[in-house]
Amino acid sequence: MGRRKLTVLALGAVGLAGALTLAAFAAPDRARASTRSRLPTDPDEVIATVPPRDPEEVAARRALATSPDALEIAVSLARADIQRARSTSDPRYLGRAQATLAAWWNITDAPPDVLLLRATILQSLHDFPAARADLDRVIALRPDDAQAHLTRAVVATVTGDYAAARASCAVLANAVISATCLAPLDGLAGHADEAYAHLAQALAGVRGNAELRGWAETALAELAIQRGDNDVALAHLQAIVARDPSDAYGRAALADVLMLTGRAAEASALLAGHEQIDSALVRRAIAEHVTHGPDETRLVQMMRDRIAAAAERGDRIHLREEARFALEVDADTAKALRTARDNWSVQKELADARLLAQTAVAAGDPEAAAPVIAWAKATGVHDAQLDRWLRQREDAR
Repeated sequence: MGRRKLTVLALGAVGLAGALTLAAFAAPDRARASTRSRLPTDPDEVIATVPPRDPEEVAARRALATSPDALEIAVSLARADIQRARSTSDPRYLGRAQATLAAWWNITDAPPDVLLLRATILQSLHDFPAARADLDRVIALRPDDAQAHLTRAVVATVTGDYAAARASCAVLANAVISATCLAPLDGLAGHADEAYAHLAQALAGVRGNAELRGWAETALAELAIQRGDNDVALAHLQAIVARDPSDAYGRAALADVLMLTGRAAEASALLAGHEQIDSALVRRAIAEHVTHGPDETRLVQMMRDRIAAAAERGDRIHLREEARFALEVDADTAKALRTARDNWSVQKELADARLLAQTAVAAGDPEAAAPVIAWAKATGVHDAQLDRWLRQREDAR
């Protein structure tokens, strides 16, 4: 699960389904070759449910079809689709946003608004170098672009460029946004207590602005988890989901804490009905497996199918979830460790460090956690779960 971000344009990874959808736009011939078709036999079968079409959007799309280089229309439509992808966790909207920007997609020096949107989509594909390049171009052209700096802070943090992330956070004028941007960086630097106190104080003065509050409170929950304060994290995440039941990131994070505290059945109930989202499906499959719930067989097979479909196309966007599934459902420790290693080569968030250490211990290969040891020493990070796995690693040695 990618880190939650404040705004539309700082969208994180979208999961296996997102990888497949966007790959279909990027390489339609390959997608067609590997897609199995099915002809429904029941005339009453519902194939898909689509929302009502906005007349203004329909008109805008017709105008864009007539003038494919109408930049303002294209940017507006693509931005709206990215917003839909964020709010619904439906990655098809990201593919549609990419298609809307087709006239500029392969242009290195595209207009700044396109660069920013393109970076968001590339980030969702875990193409972090390309996303970073686009963001650097935007900032060179618009040094005070807060959205570009916020998104660059996200990409830089995931890839371990903490100096660049801090530099971008420092540009953000809003105190709460800046504090929320800096909070995970301070946590990684070994100052989770101070980061939590500072962000909580900054957030205390915020009235309204549900999106900002949700983002900041998610950061507080993550710091609480890092400190081992699972009850505090639960309180934050329960408040987030209660305010916004459509918050897919908050719901998945809440499920993680429930499972961490031995409440897998509650986690499964929380995620029921959200299985179209990959991050929810993998967690519910794990929760049902742990509790031997009634939906275990169905959900485990659903997750296997999604992983197989991604592998068939050569797309491995959700490596973190694949590794968790291999470890916690299949008990295939060797595969879990291989996948966790592959994941660590792409992104280096705290969850990725925990996973590599955990799978190294489970596979009986403590030396496989050496990169995490080096990273933890370099950053100064302390984390309740990571520290536990590293202690077990030392015991195994």
